[in-house]
Parts: sequence; C-alpha cells; structure tokens
Amino acid sequence: MFCGWKTIFIVFVMALCSCVPAAQEVKSEAHQADVHYKLAMAHLQADNPTLALKELLEAVKQDPENSSIQVALAQTYQIKKAYPQAESHYLKALELDKNEPRFQNNLASLYLEMEEWDKAIDYFSLAAENLLFVNAHVAVAGKSYAYFKKKDFATALTYANESLEISPRYASAYYLKSEIYHEIGDIDQEKFCLQRAIDVAPQFLSARYQLAILLLQENSVAEAAAQLKIITDVSPTTEIGHKANNILKTLPDY
Repeated sequence: MFCGWKTIFIVFVMALCSCVPAAQEVKSEAHQADVHYKLAMAHLQADNPTLALKELLEAVKQDPENSSIQVALAQTYQIKKAYPQAESHYLKALELDKNEPRFQNNLASLYLEMEEWDKAIDYFSLAAENLLFVNAHVAVAGKSYAYFKKKDFATALTYANESLEISPRYASAYYLKSEIYHEIGDIDQEKFCLQRAIDVAPQFLSARYQLAILLLQENSVAEAAAQLKIITDVSPTTEIGHKANNILKTLPDY
C-alpha cells in the first residue's frame, strides 16, 4: 500500500454536561470516559496500541454513544489488525454521526486493508463528495488506489489526476500514478511521477528508492547513486536505508 494511507487519530474535546443535580451521574461517566480516552491517545502516541485498547474499552463502557471514542476504538483495533471489531466500531461511529466524512474515510481505509475494494470505493466516494471534508484529495486518491488494486488502471489514473487537481502538492498521488504507469509499462511517465513526488516532498524516500531502481535499469549509475545516498544520509538505520546502502555497496566508485 502506498504511503499516503496512515491512520490519523483525532482528539476531540468533549463538552461537559450542565451542572444540575440530576445530571451528576451522567457527567461523571462522561468525565471518566474522557479520562480513559485521553490516556488512550497518549498510549497511541507512544506507539502502544495494547494499552490504548485497554483504556478505550473502559471509555466506551462509560460513554458508548460518543462517536469520537467509537472511532478511536475502531482505529486501535485496525492497528492491531482486528478488522471485524474495527469495522463494527467504525459503523457504530457513523451511526452516531452519520455524515462525518472523516469516519467514512477511515472506514474506507480499513476496507483497503481488508482488500474489500468495492466497499472502500463506496465510502471514499461518500467522504470525497462531502463539501465540508477538508481532505477530499485523500479520499479521491483512496478511490484511485482501490481501482488500481482491481486492475482498472484507466479509472485509477482518472481519480489520481482528480486528487492532484484538488491538491497539486499531494505527493502520495504522484507516487500512486507512478505505480499505475509501472503496471501499464510507461516507464517515462513512471519516472516523471516519481520525480514530481520528490519535488513536492523531498523526504519521500520510497519515491527516491524506486526512482533509483529505474535509473539503474537505464544504467544511469551516477544519478541512481545520488538518490540512494540521500536515502542513506536521511534514514540510515531504517529498512529502506539498509536497502539503499546495500545497493550502493555494489556500485563501482561508491
């Protein structure tokens, strides 16, 4: 899956109930849910989804009608690859907040991971068509990726271009276009799209690596080495950094 699809956890500020005696129990439950929710967000930021899940399960017991908690729970299950549970809680969040495009987009991203391409397209479409969704370009690119996986390359290219019309500096859409052109055998366009991805996002190391591979295939060794050297300088200890370094070791004079 291309780099544009990362799960985003959005922390919402929960409104407190008015301080009347009859609402004290409800207020207390909402407050406790908020405490567990915020602890869960901290655990997610610390890359500990297991502890986050524990807190969110407590939060949802206290406030099951809170769509923010439902979607955070769904996202945490998604991280842990518990896809049926993630789907259930995304759908619950949408039941509570029917027209929230962020939730539709997140559910669509789950369906990408589940390889449910048609369901992904449906929910990306709903998100993209919502005029209040600030990341419509991401949803449109998601549709493009789903069609790409269905091997409908013409439609995939159409939606990748539409994504870039909305957001011309969206590097992931350029990278996706490079994948489409790779599949249809248009190497010149593949290289062009990889270079555009790098132009708008110089830290996009996957694009640099793939461009280096293409340059090596053309025997443009010096240009390929330059791309690989940037990768090893920026990210020497990562998997892509090690791969780039291993290739550099095989090149003459590098």
